[in-house]
Formats: sequence, C-alpha cells, structure tokens
Amino acid sequence: MFPPNFLWKSSVVLRLSILTVACLSVLGTSGAPAQASHEGKGSAKDPARITDELREETPNDFLRVTFVSAGTSVTSLARPGALRGFATATDFYLPPLPLKEFPLYSGLINDDTKTLVALRCRPAKPESVDAVLATWPNLFHAIERDVHRDVAECSAISPASKPDPELQAFCFARAYNDPAGSTVPRTLASTFDYAAKAFDPENKALADWLRAQYGVFPAFSGLGFSVKDSYNLDTQPMDAAQLLVKSVSPEYVLKNVSLKEAGCSCISVAPYPGRGDDKLDPKFIAKAGGDGECRAVKSLTHAK
Repeated sequence: MFPPNFLWKSSVVLRLSILTVACLSVLGTSGAPAQASHEGKGSAKDPARITDELREETPNDFLRVTFVSAGTSVTSLARPGALRGFATATDFYLPPLPLKEFPLYSGLINDDTKTLVALRCRPAKPESVDAVLATWPNLFHAIERDVHRDVAECSAISPASKPDPELQAFCFARAYNDPAGSTVPRTLASTFDYAAKAFDPENKALADWLRAQYGVFPAFSGLGFSVKDSYNLDTQPMDAAQLLVKSVSPEYVLKNVSLKEAGCSCISVAPYPGRGDDKLDPKFIAKAGGDGECRAVKSLTHAK
C-alpha cells in the first residue's frame, strides 16, 4: 500500500520476485495451509500450487475480521452503505494464526478493547459476491459493474465541472487502459501510475469515495496482496523494498451483500484476557458461528 505521493519506478517493479519469495516463505514456514481447502481429507498441497490456485482461480471460501464497538449489529459482509469489502482466502490461514497476528497480514491491527467480529464466508452462489482478486485492473472493472452510470456523462466532466464522486469514480475506472506489454516493469508502471492519480490532492473526493465504498486506502497495493503492517502507513511510511517484501496475504474484493447471501458463518467475541493469543480458527468460526447471522461466543475456543 502506498502513500499518496508514491511513484512506481522500473527498478521498484523489478523487485517483484521478492514478493513471490515472501509469499512462499510464509506458506512454508508460518502456518499456511498444507491441507488447503481439503482440511479434513489429509491431502497435502505444496505452497507453490496453493498460491497459484488462489491467484489464478478465485476461491469460494473467505475470511474477514473487523473490530467493532460493543453492541454493534453486523448483518452484512462490509459496513452498511459500502459497495464492497475486502476478505482473504481461508486456505491461506490453515493451520490458524493467533488472533493478534492475523490482522497484521491484512494491513489491520488487533484491538483488544473492542469486540471481534470474524466471518467465514462460503457463498452457495459465488456470483452473488462477485469476488475478484484485489488488483487495480480488477477493481476498476468491478467499479464499472457496480456503478450504473451513463457513459455519455463522462464526456461532460472537466476540472471545472466538479462531478459527483460516484460519477468521477465510474469515469476514472472506465478510462483505465491496460495494454499488453513485453517489459514487465513498464507494463505494471502504467497501471500503478494511473491508479496513483486517485490519491492526488485534487482528487480528494474520488479518494474519499473509494475509501467509503470499497475500503480502498492509499495503503491498497493493487497487487492482489495486502501489505502487512501497513495500518499506520501515513505516520510510518515504508520504502519500496519493505512494501514488496510485506505483500504476503492474498486479498479479494467482494460485493457487500447480507451475511446470509454471502454464506457467512459469523462470530462476535467480546474482549477477554488472552484473546489475542488464542488461534483464529476458520473451523471454529464455521462450527460456532451463526448461519447467515452473527452469534456471540464466549471465546475463540469455547462457544459457551
């Protein structure tokens, strides 16, 4: 995820190989899935195949966590009013991590003072969530699908016209061009240079809309990986080497539908001593969570 004035250079993109090494390292050494989605079958998959499948083929088993104030009712995949929300792949977190570590990989932080809401979503109809790998090209295409505006309206936009943010986002997404190239750094730089314009000072309304409707902050990489430890990027900026090394966990953007429609099992867990040290186990979420609703549980290890 990048600060607003971050410029991608060819020498930066050449280091994308670091990203792959980091991803495989995490899968192989820090508890990523040997079982993958075959968690009960005992069949093993190597990290390379898991990573390849999670990027080439959109999964249908997602995890999402958030921390809310006590008494907050959670009935949809993302916050009310948003068009989409981010989630990661369940396969990537088997065996499970301690709660205090899990959010870091998604660019979040653990908050021991708030109620944890954890979702495991396996939609019966995958098209209902229209999940896509969270890359800039996919995000732009998703905006075009989600926002129903007349293309003709885009021709009337000018610096002086001050269009409404939704129209600006639609036209910005539609104007994106993704030509094929034979030089990886130049091809990627074209996309990143264009995407970075959304965070220019003169496009504040657009950036605010992306944040409110899609959860896209300047820390969004658009690589299909969330950047670990990027929650405080505005006050603790990273250089390109850090950003690429920390691009570890796959992330997806899903339509913000009801928990029922998204096939979500949901648990809410109030603060308790040692909560951060307990494992965030997808199997426990599926077993203890409500079917299409959020169910309060005593802890991350005991439903009652």
